[in-house]
Amino acid sequence: MKANEFSLLASELGLTAYGPRLCGVVDGWPLTVYNTRLTHVQFVADRKKDRATMRQIEETLKTWGGRVYSWRGNILTLTSPSQKKARGSRAEYISFCAWVMTRAGLKPLDHCPYCGARYCDVAAMIGRNFQLVHLRCLRDAADKARDKAENNSHNGNYLLGTLGAILGMIVGTIPTLLTVYFMSIESSLLFALIPICIYLGYKFFGGKMNRSALFLSVVLSIAAVFLLDFEIVVLIFMDEYGASFGEAMRALPDVFQDGTFWAEIAMNSLQEYLFTGLGLMIAWRLISTTDAGSADELAAALRMARNYSREESNN
Repeated sequence: MKANEFSLLASELGLTAYGPRLCGVVDGWPLTVYNTRLTHVQFVADRKKDRATMRQIEETLKTWGGRVYSWRGNILTLTSPSQKKARGSRAEYISFCAWVMTRAGLKPLDHCPYCGARYCDVAAMIGRNFQLVHLRCLRDAADKARDKAENNSHNGNYLLGTLGAILGMIVGTIPTLLTVYFMSIESSLLFALIPICIYLGYKFFGGKMNRSALFLSVVLSIAAVFLLDFEIVVLIFMDEYGASFGEAMRALPDVFQDGTFWAEIAMNSLQEYLFTGLGLMIAWRLISTTDAGSADELAAALRMARNYSREESNN
């Protein structure tokens, strides 16, 4: 969907842009619209998937050429047909989807994600879902997240965090070393644990949770993979030749002069760094959703919260 079409759709339905998504309330349904080639409309319903309801929704959507994209838990996503096959505009299709949901006997999930009670009074973006929530609960969550972020900003310590990250790096390499030592197997998948353990160590020791955490995770992960390769060589040398640790270390200079050794290290490192990169992606996701990230997300959710009434859902 082009930018101008995205903006026009938002104005037609009274939706609010939230990054690459639009969210709002249409015909009593809090929903999220994803900016993709085909229009994905996401609802949070009061029931989980059942075959009869699923069949009814699919049959009704077929009249517009749409389909059910997924129904996982209480989250149901409907997909539009291509523009060439569409019977009407995107705005009309989104309204049609809300009508389909109501016709199938579904209602918006009215259980606050924070306290679990009913009779929510606003709809807001909670995580990736625009759903019903109590305004007071959302405010409390935003205040707590802000306080935690401010506390980490004022009291977080880079030195202690770095110490924790180094210890986490050591812990993250242990599973790989153990599998090599006891099973004579090197699993590249275990390298994904290294940046995750680095992040956890940094956080546990009270490091400031900002971009420095990611930078340190990258630097220490690269260093860990480099050092781990040499540790594995030592373990293999000890296993194959029955050498002691000291003898294996003294033999390393001769091993380094062998060109095939460096070629093998380079080939192994490619796969190892691939899985280390996967671990870094997970670590970055954890960093971005900690105190500061949660505070920003909840503050944005609070600003965008829409009033919601029982009468609105019954119309």
